[in-house]
Amino acid sequence: MSDGKRMTRRGFVGAALAGTMGVAASSFLAGCSAPTSSSDSQEWDQEADVVVVGAGGAGLAAAIEAANAGASVLLLEKASAVGGDSALSDGILGGWGTKLAKEQGIDADADDVYRWFTRHPEWYGPKDPAIARVLADKSGETIDWLQEMGVPFLKEVGPLFGYTELPVIHHVDGKGAEMVRVLAEAAEKAGVGTLTDTSATKLVADADGRVIGVEAVQKKNPVRIKANKGVVMATGSFAGSTAMIGQMNAECANLLPGSNPGATGDGLVMAMELGAYTTRVSDMPLMSSLAGLESGSIVNINYGMRLPGLWLDAEGQRFFDESTPYENPNGHRAIVRKQNEQGSPVIALLGTTPELDAMQATYPLKWATADTVEEVAGMVGLDGAKAKATVERYNGFCEAGKDEDCGTPADKMVPMTGPFYAAPIAVSTSVTVGGFKTNEQAQALRLALASSGSLTEPIPGLYAAGVVCEWNCAAGATVLSAMTLGRIAGRSAAAEASAA
Repeated sequence: MSDGKRMTRRGFVGAALAGTMGVAASSFLAGCSAPTSSSDSQEWDQEADVVVVGAGGAGLAAAIEAANAGASVLLLEKASAVGGDSALSDGILGGWGTKLAKEQGIDADADDVYRWFTRHPEWYGPKDPAIARVLADKSGETIDWLQEMGVPFLKEVGPLFGYTELPVIHHVDGKGAEMVRVLAEAAEKAGVGTLTDTSATKLVADADGRVIGVEAVQKKNPVRIKANKGVVMATGSFAGSTAMIGQMNAECANLLPGSNPGATGDGLVMAMELGAYTTRVSDMPLMSSLAGLESGSIVNINYGMRLPGLWLDAEGQRFFDESTPYENPNGHRAIVRKQNEQGSPVIALLGTTPELDAMQATYPLKWATADTVEEVAGMVGLDGAKAKATVERYNGFCEAGKDEDCGTPADKMVPMTGPFYAAPIAVSTSVTVGGFKTNEQAQALRLALASSGSLTEPIPGLYAAGVVCEWNCAAGATVLSAMTLGRIAGRSAAAEASAA
């Protein structure tokens, strides 16, 4: 660990593959890297106190707060417009102690929210308690901040089925697109210089390991941008890159990218080259099972929508408790594994239920449909007789109140009656949960020397926010946590002393 060699891009593939071995391997390899020195005599094309890389919710929040703190700010975005995944979101924000909530007599306790974050490992593993505490204490302030800037919210605040029973969910009127529009206007008013079509390619550090700038490509032209105080990485996840997902977790190699195309892990790679301490990069990403993709009539089989049905393998057999994806976002794992094993999609088979009828009133299904199981199974490539036997066996379990095959709880079992609907399932991912570690000041961390007595230490001049970092929130809080930590990152970077 003391040989002074840093990780190169060529070496990244090895680290990524090692990441499939778990947190320790990926963190160790990333942590062995040392910063790259850069001669101060090299010229810079542009300069600002704070350079923010990535203009989604986290980056916009960081840029606004840094500018409001008196720093000059340049905001880099690889796409032709700002917004990232935040612009594509439903605008569901989980915040507490907000003005909107108090107007309705709701005053959720931050300790309750903290316990919610830390006691729900089904939301992709244990959380960093220090970051979870910051989010519990500060996220409500971010909603008030958004509202003061002009982001419109629906008046009702409360729990949301499939997300949380806590009365904390706020809905942006106009969803993520409207929120981003307001943030972009606020950034412009604050004096932030925004450079779109500008892809950061490398972080630049001085001989002491302090990050002092960014190398980028702006409309095919290389540029070097100096950061007098610091760089904020807000580049998002790698959920838009099937190649990187597969490198990090081979089991997920066939997932459909469900993120914006720009979420390709650039920031994570750049930070790893400077020795950033990465963790959980090989974890299963946040997944959704989408049935009916080919038909154009898509049903998201997740924890937010509960349509009783069976998921059948290539032999027309059940293979897991079908209620799992509704109860736990990790429940899609069984579908991914089965599809990898058999080399073909799992089939969703739905019977006619009140839930399906209610959905079809506004969203008619265009799936294969028939009055009998045999007929609809044949339409999607299954053996009709085997599928019929599976349904009959399952209906017997429903009547007996005990699932002897897959252990589905009795209260989650609904008898299958026709007409029947069937479609292949494709599993997609919208966000990855691994990234590099930060502290409460949003400083990016690296492994410290053993002699220091600490596990980690800040990388001078480097800050981070959003899902380029380890995920430390729960349902309804992804976008809001990104902006909350983005605000902290922007203020922290602006408070830095300028590099010599």
